[in-house]
Amino acid sequence: MSSHAHVVVGLGETGRSVARYLAAEDIPFIVGEDHPTAAAITEMKQLSNPPSILPISDVPMQSGSQWIVSPGIPLSLPQLKRAIKTGITLTNDVVLFSKRAKAPVVGITGSNGKTTVTSLVAHLARSQLSCVRVGGNIGTPCLDILDDAADCYVLELSSYHLELAQKLPLEVGVLLNLSPDHLDRYSSTDEYYHVKGNVFNDARQCVSSEDCLSLAQSRSCKEISTFGSAASRTCAGFGLVERDDATYLAQGSTLILDVRQLSIQGLSNWLNALAALAIGQRIGLDMHRMAEDLISFQGLPHRCQRIHLEDERIWVNDSKATNVGAAVAAIRSYKDMGPLVLLLGGQGKSADFSMLNIALGEVKSLKAVLIYGEVAQELKSTLDEWTNVTTFVAFGDMVEFAIAMTAPGDVILLSPACASFDQFSSYESRGDCFTAMLGEVS
Repeated sequence: MSSHAHVVVGLGETGRSVARYLAAEDIPFIVGEDHPTAAAITEMKQLSNPPSILPISDVPMQSGSQWIVSPGIPLSLPQLKRAIKTGITLTNDVVLFSKRAKAPVVGITGSNGKTTVTSLVAHLARSQLSCVRVGGNIGTPCLDILDDAADCYVLELSSYHLELAQKLPLEVGVLLNLSPDHLDRYSSTDEYYHVKGNVFNDARQCVSSEDCLSLAQSRSCKEISTFGSAASRTCAGFGLVERDDATYLAQGSTLILDVRQLSIQGLSNWLNALAALAIGQRIGLDMHRMAEDLISFQGLPHRCQRIHLEDERIWVNDSKATNVGAAVAAIRSYKDMGPLVLLLGGQGKSADFSMLNIALGEVKSLKAVLIYGEVAQELKSTLDEWTNVTTFVAFGDMVEFAIAMTAPGDVILLSPACASFDQFSSYESRGDCFTAMLGEVS
């Protein structure tokens, strides 16, 4: 095999992890990257057999070779389309990982809640298993967590992973929910949903929200656990049961836990907890211990994160809500808790914002909608039926206005429905800015 038999396309965090893996396996390769960083170049030079780094358009087309494509590289790139026609196989790090991993793998995808559920499953599993490794879209590339001592792997999978990882031999394939997203990358919502469904293709067991059950069944899933907002007495699905003025996590008619005992609150988080219980049961975890361990899970920053100030207001940092579906879920979680001030905006990703009107129509008392950034005018025109809509250019000006105009009892929800990249480097930095500004007035 020539040195061109393997090509690493993209040299971000994932691409560098692939390069380290190939070097450790003593597999020669070259790199296709148009804008390598100085740090990436230095790391490649330090490998045992340093690869050549070429612009993607200069990578030789060699039939029968394998190109390992990073998730951030769109498959619509002309060079990748030509590669396929030339007889080149496109694959990715998740496929390489699945061929090497010896322990059962849980693969979790969905438009919203992936990181929370992945973290929650890891939290529950680590209480009962000695070595649980977590990676994928959650932050650590999956090839970096390969470990022969692992009892279980928990991977967060994005649609970008599932474009090429179409038949993963997962122990449990999980689809949490679907709502339109990434329409700057996909030709339609249907195409995006189809890619998400790939998580089920070769899974031994499946966990699906009730809303996505037909997609799971269309992919020939046999062993399926479901979860949703309503529990059924007639089946073993996970849901919510109202009893004696309390809401319980339940499986069928069996009560598991009063939701008031959870640190993570709101309907979207209760659904996340139900999904984690369903997954845990599928990998053999004890239900009673999982219920106890759910109570100690504190949640993650920027995901419906309560910010506790001594001002009798409810401040919520949900900066991670970078699509409409996530914002709708957050609105529905807080719609009954007091007069709502909703903070939206950022970079739009070609999204359809009309679903926000439906969610806002369910709010008992909508005090104001504040919108900032690149997408402000587009969002305002979509939400024109709500009278108290105010737009801002800068995020900070919007937050200052919210601080000044709210009163005790109000719920102030930052759930932007948009990406952050017009004014911030990440949703984390946007959420940190929000939290820091509130810290100045606490």
